[in-house]
Amino acid sequence: LSVGCCRSVMDPRPRGLLRWWLHGLVAFSCFLMLTAVATVECNGQGLGETPSFLLVLAIAVGIAATFTEVWVAPPECSDGRCASLFLTWLNILDVGTDCLSAGAIIGSHWCEDSKLDEAWKQVLDQSVLPFQMSLWLVAALAWAAGGIQLLLAFKMLLLADDDQADLRFAVGTDMMGFETLAAMEWELVNTDQDGGPDGVSDIGCPGDAATPTPAAEEKKALGAGRKFVLRVLTENLIQAHLQTTVLGLSLALGGWTPASRKMLVSVVLSLVLLLWKTHGGLVTMATSKEAPEDLGIMYCVLCGLFSPYIVCIVYAIAKMVAIFTCPDHLLNVTGCAEVDF
Repeated sequence: LSVGCCRSVMDPRPRGLLRWWLHGLVAFSCFLMLTAVATVECNGQGLGETPSFLLVLAIAVGIAATFTEVWVAPPECSDGRCASLFLTWLNILDVGTDCLSAGAIIGSHWCEDSKLDEAWKQVLDQSVLPFQMSLWLVAALAWAAGGIQLLLAFKMLLLADDDQADLRFAVGTDMMGFETLAAMEWELVNTDQDGGPDGVSDIGCPGDAATPTPAAEEKKALGAGRKFVLRVLTENLIQAHLQTTVLGLSLALGGWTPASRKMLVSVVLSLVLLLWKTHGGLVTMATSKEAPEDLGIMYCVLCGLFSPYIVCIVYAIAKMVAIFTCPDHLLNVTGCAEVDF
């Protein structure tokens, strides 16, 4: 990166570091999930417990990711970027807790006293969804669905050596959850490259206004769409529904335990990021097509277009409320679910 109050272009060295981070995140996800499966401590009829050191490791990796962003892109050089550092930490922590939750669910399948699978079958019998699938397999598929965003990041970052490098790195860092660096890359994409001296636009300098081009706005809208589908729909929404159901089953079987409290942390984190990313994605798509004064109207139109998705979010939140209000901690479309274990 150039030295000074602003950033002109992303230096190849930090971009190379991001590639190493991507490989590390893939290895980290696999390590957490497989280690959680192998080290689950059976906990009666309910959910098995994963070792606490794995959660501490997930927290530490999230902190390391934020320090990487501080080193590559100091937040004092970019207006309003400090909050995105905290969001990066939450994104990486969310990846870690999702891996631990999947590992706990899969590992519990081999616990002799666990009745999670039996309870899961009862829930499916009352569900309107016409399918039967083992709980451990659902957990494995949900974990794999979250890996789709890392595969896209692989494609973008490993091929980002052409004239579309800024766009590819913007999408790649977005998929990785590095919010500060993603914002800087999108700013490069949105900037008219002929606006600065010697054909280079300065990013983040006081008094310098970036000039978005129509093509850049369209690219940003497409990027927001990818993020909306891959990071929000295939990861947070699926995990939120799966984990709230498993948490309710575990509470019905064995009450509050350390394992269920860890699952609660993961559920809350998934729901918070689900709402945050949904709002951010809708705002990005709305502003890419309409003038600022029409933002509210376009936002409402997009909410209408994505109404089935919005309904799924509301239902996930309702299931979270049911954990504390329903006798068996479970909810279906007709109200509180009754199960007989």
